Amino acid sequence: MHPNRFVRALLVIVLGSGGIGLSADTPPKATPKAENPTFGDFSQRLDQYLKLRKTLPNERTTKRQEQIVDRRYSLAQAIRASRSGAKQGDVFTPEISEQFVRVIRGTLQGTTAPNVRKTIRQGEPVAGVHLTVNGAYPEHLPTTTVPPTLLLRLPLLPEKLAYRIVGHDFVLQDTEARLVIDFIPGALP
Repeated sequence: MHPNRFVRALLVIVLGSGGIGLSADTPPKATPKAENPTFGDFSQRLDQYLKLRKTLPNERTTKRQEQIVDRRYSLAQAIRASRSGAKQGDVFTPEISEQFVRVIRGTLQGTTAPNVRKTIRQGEPVAGVHLTVNGAYPEHLPTTTVPPTLLLRLPLLPEKLAYRIVGHDFVLQDTEARLVIDFIPGALP
């Protein structure tokens, strides 16, 4: 099970599902925020990215570290070539960014805010990092945990994609290629 789906399923079980019983076979309900039309546009943009990615060669897995690194690099290069004109805001359009920032900041101001901030700070400090679309997610950066409380309020991501927090920026990362797909500068206060 994809980590985002596992965390979401676990939180629904732990925090409750609004009075509806949840069995092991019942998938968690989509969050009401995900029904927002802006998030629908976000999902369409993710689908476009995934379609592009499916056209790229898919190599067999290996356990040899040098082959893993070589394949990651090759995949990242192929994605860059396919998205050569990609720029910040292609996935996180201004409208989508505004909705994400609203959800992120709302989560950072609620009753769970201290715990959310503590989870984010566990991956800190990150300073002086310059992100670029199609750029490599820096190897030295910790993969800051996006708090489960926030994940529950955001659209669910497909496998191979993850939300990341780098300083004050909110990042969409291709985890297999370790590539920055897009980001929202200054999304976190």
